[in-house]
Amino acid sequence: MKRFRTWLPWIAGVFVVSGIVTALDQQGPFLSGWPAYGLLVALMAGVIWLAWSWVTEAEGPRFLFIAIAVAIVLRLGLGIAFTYALPRFGYDEEPQRAGYVYSDAFTRDVEAWSLAESDQSLISAFTERHSSDQYGGLLFLSAFTYRFLSPDVHRPLLIVVIAATISSLAVLFTWRFTQVLFGEKAAVLATWLIALYPDAVLLGSSQMREAFIGTAFGIALFGYGVLREGQVKHGLLTILLASVVLALLISPPYAVAILLTVGVAWLWEARIKVRRSKWLLLPILGLALVAVYFAVRAWSAIGGLSGSGIEVLLDWWKSAGGQWQRNTLLLQSDWIRRLFRATPEWAHLPFFIVYGLIRPFLPAALIDHGLPIWRSIAVWRGFGWILVLPFLLYAPLAAIRKTGWRSLPTYFSILVWLTALLASYRGTGDQWDNPRYRVVFLAVQAALAGWAWINATKIGSPWLKRTFLVVGVSMLLFTLWYSLRYKLLPYFSVLHAVGVVGAFIVFFLLGSILYDGYKARKMGA
Repeated sequence: MKRFRTWLPWIAGVFVVSGIVTALDQQGPFLSGWPAYGLLVALMAGVIWLAWSWVTEAEGPRFLFIAIAVAIVLRLGLGIAFTYALPRFGYDEEPQRAGYVYSDAFTRDVEAWSLAESDQSLISAFTERHSSDQYGGLLFLSAFTYRFLSPDVHRPLLIVVIAATISSLAVLFTWRFTQVLFGEKAAVLATWLIALYPDAVLLGSSQMREAFIGTAFGIALFGYGVLREGQVKHGLLTILLASVVLALLISPPYAVAILLTVGVAWLWEARIKVRRSKWLLLPILGLALVAVYFAVRAWSAIGGLSGSGIEVLLDWWKSAGGQWQRNTLLLQSDWIRRLFRATPEWAHLPFFIVYGLIRPFLPAALIDHGLPIWRSIAVWRGFGWILVLPFLLYAPLAAIRKTGWRSLPTYFSILVWLTALLASYRGTGDQWDNPRYRVVFLAVQAALAGWAWINATKIGSPWLKRTFLVVGVSMLLFTLWYSLRYKLLPYFSVLHAVGVVGAFIVFFLLGSILYDGYKARKMGA
């Protein structure tokens, strides 16, 4: 009886949640949809319970449970809301008429349903070339779900339930990882950043790979934290589990990135003792080679690439670089065309990389025209990035000064900005692809933000507040320029706006340094 009472809230929750989702789903009759959603929600509830028991040993803080619940409700709620709102209030485009935020998700999901209702083996998701998913993992998962849970009707919300749940688990693993490394207070901030960060919520409410890969990073980092505590077998199995189950099948390149992140961290902290740890490196290196093989195999099928593995990798990087996105962005924006005409060609690529680093750009979201639903999404996304950006700008110098080069805060700072630069090059200036690549590393960004906040508070540093002020005033100045650009151009172009913002930043930083020096001399006198 006691065990039944323990399970009763979970059983009731499964019935209620699955019933609500089924009632809100516009696809198919209620009586055929409820068993599908009921079984899937029960499975996802079991995954949450197992993960909670594993990470917290059934004794996690109350705020963590609330944060996970909020994360799931936000992601699942938005996924349902978009299926209603986009066909009515979005643009007249096929993905939006079907209720999808991302066109990639629409293409993949339609192909998954086609595969599910065909006579083909689901393994063909991996063995045949598919335009919607070159790796096949998410296509297989989606087709498997449709074929066995909803063979009668295409119910896209089934995949949203999975994505929302898996995406929300990043909250749990990031909390534990940050707590182990940087303390409870830092973990609180990291937890809520993961739960509420707009792009993470959007991806978790859609049928997108990043919802799974971001959680894989969180699990691997948790495994690394366990590894640092001396639990070698437990930590290694956790890292390999995250890399294989959530990353290798869905995106082999990110599986490589996860293993590199953990491996370099171990080397960076000088924790590897070569004689004792050769066996520890072997499974990681082996899995990395497998992931590289699958990535090269997938890329070889794209655009007719051929040659050795290294040649395929280089050719893919060149062909999939930023050129086409630079051209697209150039055609879409009048002020960028003006800027290119006024600047030398060598400055164009650096401009796009820097521009990509500030995307989604809040001033543009606030001022640009568009449908209310998309303007609201753009403002929400831009506001989220502006809140995180000051922490990431403050962290590198603070980490080097406080903890030295061979520390995790310094390593995370380098990792965050290196991956942001690569994402900015790969998705140059694009307001969707660039943030999407960057948000995969949100667990690292959130942990670093938590450390930055605690460090600034502990040592009484004014520089985090100053960084917030610099970012805030810069965004305000750009917002003013955006609102007046049609009246002021060509007399006050974007180059002038950049110059004003740059001058403000330089003078503010110099003034702050001089003030700190004056204050230090006065206290020492």
